[in-house]
Amino acid sequence: MSNGREPKEHETGPAEGPRPPLDGHRLADDPVSTAAIERLDVGGRQLVALSDGFLLMGETMVGTADEPTAAFDALRADYEEVRLPLGCFFWPGETNVLVDTGFGPLDAAEGGWLIGGNLLHQLRRIGVRPEDVDVVALSHLHADHSGGLGDPGTGEPIYPNATTYIGSHDWEYFVEGSTAAIPLPDYTRAALESLADRGKITLVDGDAEIAPGVRRLSAPGHTPGHSLYVIHDDDERVLLLGDSMYCPQQLTNLDWGAAFDVDPALARATRERLQRDLELHGGGALGCHFPGLIAGRAVTDPDRGTRRAP
Repeated sequence: MSNGREPKEHETGPAEGPRPPLDGHRLADDPVSTAAIERLDVGGRQLVALSDGFLLMGETMVGTADEPTAAFDALRADYEEVRLPLGCFFWPGETNVLVDTGFGPLDAAEGGWLIGGNLLHQLRRIGVRPEDVDVVALSHLHADHSGGLGDPGTGEPIYPNATTYIGSHDWEYFVEGSTAAIPLPDYTRAALESLADRGKITLVDGDAEIAPGVRRLSAPGHTPGHSLYVIHDDDERVLLLGDSMYCPQQLTNLDWGAAFDVDPALARATRERLQRDLELHGGGALGCHFPGLIAGRAVTDPDRGTRRAP
C-alpha cells in the first residue's frame, strides 16, 4: 500500500507465494468461485470483495422441506457445476477493515468440496499485507468464515495488529460452550484464545458501529451470534450478509433455509428483517457465497411484490 491505508492494484502479474492446496487446482483461477473479485463503489469509497477459495454446493444445502434442492436447481440453471466463492471483504481507509477471513489453506476432510487459502494471495494483489488490517469483523464462527484467522500449523493469528469483532452469542456457543454442531478447529480456537489474551477480541451484542463506515447488525439464526455488516458512505450502502443468505435467489425466496442453520425459525426471521431493511433503506446485498461475488438488490414492484435484481 502506497501510504499504508489505500490499496493499489499490482499490474505486474500474479502475487507471489503458493496457495496449497489450491496451487494448480482446476478452480484456482475460476472467476465464479476462487478467483472472484469485485469492486463496489460505496459513496466516495470502494469496497473490494475477494474469495478465499470455493465451496461445491450440495443439492440439499439450501431449500425447503417440500423443495430441498430449490437453490441448487436455481443455480444449476446458470452454472452446470454449482461452485460458490468463500467471500471476504476489504474496506480500506484510515481504519482498514476485513470482513471474514475464509477457510485458510486447507481441503476440508480432503474431500475436494471446500478448499481455501486464496485470501492472502488476493490481498497481496491489491497491495495489502496482513499487518495492514486494523479490524477483522467476523460474520460468524463457522470455519469457512473464521478459519483464515489463524495459521493451521501453529494457531498463531494471521492479522497481528487487528482487533477482531465477534457476535457475543457466537463466542458463547463456539468458544465457551461444547454443544456446537460444527465445532471450532483447534487452530482457530488457539488463534481466538491468543487474540483474547492480547486484548484483541471485542464481543458485540446488538447493532453497533464498529469502524468508520462499518455497522454491525445482529442477525441470529444461522448461528446464535451471526452478524451482518452494513458498509456505508455518503448515504450509500451495501449489506454484507454472511450466511444469512447463500445465494441471491433467497432475496425473494425467504422460505429457503440452509441445512446448517442452528435455529431455522430465527434464521427465517432474520431474512425477513433483512428484506424489510433493504426495502426501507435501499442499497445492494452481497452474501459470502454469492456466485462471482456479485451483489443483488431487492426491488419493490407494486404489481409483482418484492423481486431480485442484479
